[in-house]
Amino acid sequence: MKNHLVIIELVVILVCIGLSGCTQVDHTLNYEESKFVGTWLTYEDIACIDLGERVVFFSDGTVTLKSGFRGKYQVDEGNYLIVHITINGNKTQHLFDYEFSDNGNTLKLLYLTTGRMYSYTRE
Repeated sequence: MKNHLVIIELVVILVCIGLSGCTQVDHTLNYEESKFVGTWLTYEDIACIDLGERVVFFSDGTVTLKSGFRGKYQVDEGNYLIVHITINGNKTQHLFDYEFSDNGNTLKLLYLTTGRMYSYTRE
């Protein structure tokens, strides 16, 4: 009887451990998306106003822009950066053409909606 209780306890523990990770949604970045990971800074007035002085891309696929706006980012097959942000309950999608230079330490973003170009350097 004692052996049965030990086996049942082990099974319960293993099931709990196995199910504890089921609520997490893993986002694996592709190579192109991983180039963005890090903190990017700008001193351009228009970039500071539109996107923020500091833009942070995280390895979990999220991005933080000015005023604490947080969203998700991805790079589609056409090599456009897509940023999804929810503002006041409204989901928005922003499309950027991008270019890395200076060994990946400079990022230029062309906002396709406005045609504005923003330049950031890796911190």
